[in-house]
Amino acid sequence: MKITIDLPDTENLSKIGPSYLKEALTATLYHHGDISEKEACLILEKNRREFEELLPRFGFSVLSDNQENIEVERNA
Repeated sequence: MKITIDLPDTENLSKIGPSYLKEALTATLYHHGDISEKEACLILEKNRREFEELLPRFGFSVLSDNQENIEVERNA
């Protein structure tokens, strides 16, 4: 699938490249549960560790914030 986005030519947006946008969209889709980690890795052509390391760059945790994971972390 190919997606095209038209953005205005502003100074701030001109610093953002296509790879950044692809990573941001993929991380967001993963965070919202729309794609799996495996799918995200395939999209970005990264291994699991590389993908998990980029999540905090976009404000997302490696661990999903569901109740089970919160309890595991509390009891660790």
